[in-house]
Amino acid sequence: MSQRSRHHLHRSTNGADASDGSNEKSGNTPCSMIFVTGASRSGTSMLARLLGEHKEILALQETHYFGDLCDPDEAKALKSDEQLEQLSAILLARQNRGLWDSKPNASEQQQARQLVSSLPSNARSAGEVFSATLNHLATASGKSIGLEQTPRNIFYAEQLLALYPKARIVHIVRDPRAVLASQRNRWRMRQLGAGHIPSFEMLRTWVNYHPVTMSKLWSEANQQALRLLHRKHFLLVRFEDLVDAPQKEIQRICDFLDITFDPMMLDVPRWGSSNITHSTSQRGISHEVRDLWQGCLPVGDRILCEWLTRPTMKRFGYHPLPAGRADRLQSWAKILTYPLHMVGVISLNPKRAWTLLKALSIAGATRSSPPKTKSYLPPSG
Repeated sequence: MSQRSRHHLHRSTNGADASDGSNEKSGNTPCSMIFVTGASRSGTSMLARLLGEHKEILALQETHYFGDLCDPDEAKALKSDEQLEQLSAILLARQNRGLWDSKPNASEQQQARQLVSSLPSNARSAGEVFSATLNHLATASGKSIGLEQTPRNIFYAEQLLALYPKARIVHIVRDPRAVLASQRNRWRMRQLGAGHIPSFEMLRTWVNYHPVTMSKLWSEANQQALRLLHRKHFLLVRFEDLVDAPQKEIQRICDFLDITFDPMMLDVPRWGSSNITHSTSQRGISHEVRDLWQGCLPVGDRILCEWLTRPTMKRFGYHPLPAGRADRLQSWAKILTYPLHMVGVISLNPKRAWTLLKALSIAGATRSSPPKTKSYLPPSG
């Protein structure tokens, strides 16, 4: 890659390139909300926790609002007060009790009615009620910026940036083999200390894992990210850079968000991993999770992952490992189990499978437009 190309890429990853006519005008715009995105198990929860330690930021749980409760393409359409109250109440319930217990109680329904009644008559849409509810939650917590961390929002990034011009998107990418290892062991999280996760969710997670599915999702999510590098309200972070140099990377993210870096942001509990015991007493970013995949990802899964993600993983500086004939035979055995895997996924959670399929269809619609940069290089300095 030429020096000129490197310079352009470093500028674009910092959100400073305004050469594209579709870009927002240059100049700082106060950040109103943050979306943390990435392929699932890429470190979105860890990054959200880090940012949520800032005095101005409230990190919400994964709400799955867009794609589940609201079609991003219809977010501006006016809806009845009853519909909006239901959306807001569910959003409040998901924040208060998590995704698995999202039936609103009387208090949440009352808050939702008050929020909807405060909206102007020409702004009573699903997109506006999300913004109003997010602002309400942030203000109630003494914060000024709400952060939403549902990973698959990367597939709706273009719509979200158009819907919320003052929003920022921070996308985190991780070695796809590490993502697969984390996904593969995710069903064990209850054993590692995450007792709040229902048993059925662990069963669903176990069935959902397959190296083909996970590899395709990783590729699609991060190809979408490459297409957005030229947008000034979009920032890309590598998981490996974050765990290797946390203060430097969080400082870079804070600069992008126009907020002041606070060293206390790095003092977070080690929670949410699929591979190490959850702990609230151990704090800080764990470097040990960086390369754990090398000891827990089966060879067949690794080879399939490298084969399916090779073009994209190389753009982020990840490289395949050598493989022998016997290793490749293991990957073929995995392929033969794929039809059974798909039956299990659809049977256990058809709604979520359909939502994900729709998200992937959005990615497929933009695939004809190649990413504006062929590879990602972390900013130097």
